[in-house]
Amino acid sequence: MRRDLEQVLDEYLVLLARDGSRPALEQLVGRWSPRLQRHAARTLGDREAARDVVQDTWVAALRGLARLDDPARFPAWLYAIATRRCVDLIRTRGRARRLSEGLEAQPPGPPRIDADIGLDLTAALARLPADQRLVASLFYGEGLDIEAVAVVAGVPVGTVKSRLHHARSALKTFLEGDSS
Repeated sequence: MRRDLEQVLDEYLVLLARDGSRPALEQLVGRWSPRLQRHAARTLGDREAARDVVQDTWVAALRGLARLDDPARFPAWLYAIATRRCVDLIRTRGRARRLSEGLEAQPPGPPRIDADIGLDLTAALARLPADQRLVASLFYGEGLDIEAVAVVAGVPVGTVKSRLHHARSALKTFLEGDSS
């Protein structure tokens, strides 16, 4: 297994941060916050809420960093925390909506796209079921390998492959214009 310098640097920073190095922790936060922000924004569809999720993710990560046995697993571990925070927020929003409306919340329909707008990958991703959107976002958007996506999503590798296959098919259909 060949690791690139970025991975080695992250592992080194994790080890230093676990030992209490504030500069190492600040570097980790600086290196990973933009990635977490993109992931949370894609998952939630709300940049402001994504910022809050990223802050909550770092709080939880700092509390649990000492329990992270393998620094090489840091990216998957961090994305898993962020994903859980996103899911928690989505659930909370759903409950609040049901209480305020007095009805069972219905998931929003797919976004409408005018023909003259053209290719809109964000809208295409938003049309995917949540489980497919998550794995596609992590695999393509964040560059995690299939094993890391499996850890983040909490599913077997085969399930990740299946969800990626279905996501690719749905995206292809949508982006080719057959969004029926």
